[in-house]
Amino acid sequence: MLAKWATAFIFGFIFVLLLDFLLFVGLKLNYFDYYGIDIYFNTLFADNQPYLLLLIVSTLLGYAMLYLRGNVIFDRIYIVLVLLFATTFYPPIGRAAGEFLFAEKAKQAQLLDRNEKVDILYRGRNAVYVKKPTATFAVKYRYSEIKLPD
Repeated sequence: MLAKWATAFIFGFIFVLLLDFLLFVGLKLNYFDYYGIDIYFNTLFADNQPYLLLLIVSTLLGYAMLYLRGNVIFDRIYIVLVLLFATTFYPPIGRAAGEFLFAEKAKQAQLLDRNEKVDILYRGRNAVYVKKPTATFAVKYRYSEIKLPD
């Protein structure tokens, strides 16, 4: 029984990772690169993974695709999900998905010594990327240089 669940996890993990990869490549191309956020892809990918959810979904998807009757339904659902996640390669959808996942609009922040209203585009490990209303790209601030609302 344990081998069955381990096989389901490994199989499901490969398929869930493909979905995850499609999402993050689309976000990198159409959100992060669009705003000039200079973050390395592997860091972006690793820092934004819900690992427990990934474990559960991988196991359930793998089990459903391998062992449940009517697994053709799960195969078709998976194909639809691949197509859905691949839509992030289309720039307006990728940008909208990135804004939904990472952006915080119109936040009051203290940048160095001035208070300004900014859009927080991404909170990374060591820096925050913000966009001022007059700019079209992100400006990188270390956490020591900026005070943000919680």
